[in-house]
Amino acid sequence: MNPTTINLVGTAIFAIAILHTFSTKLFEHLAHTSKAHSGFWHLLAEVEVVFGFWAMVFVCFLFFHCGQKEAIDYLEGRNFTEPLFVFVIMVIAASKPIFNFSLNTIRFIVAKMPMNESISFFSSSCRSYHCWDHLLPNLRQ
Repeated sequence: MNPTTINLVGTAIFAIAILHTFSTKLFEHLAHTSKAHSGFWHLLAEVEVVFGFWAMVFVCFLFFHCGQKEAIDYLEGRNFTEPLFVFVIMVIAASKPIFNFSLNTIRFIVAKMPMNESISFFSSSCRSYHCWDHLLPNLRQ
């Protein structure tokens, strides 16, 4: 099999996307240390965004390498139902009301469970001092 340029570039972009997935911590660090482009670095630190970002890079490559018609034909030949469903579920699950409901449900369940002393101390201190708010400071934004 002789791979085409599109096959080689697509494979390279996929490999970069895999590496990017495992290095999101680096982008998160850049978002906190670099004030100039912190929003962009934060976007690249989101695992959910990684493959969408690199898919956009691949489609841009198709557009410039093969032309507008081929890029549009490629996109129209794909079914985006499942990725769109996953995206919507992730956005809803990350919303503050869903997070608060989940956190309160977990706190309720933990309060009803018999536990050893160290675990009950940790869970009760989290309920008393709202340590979850300190562990997840971005939720207050």
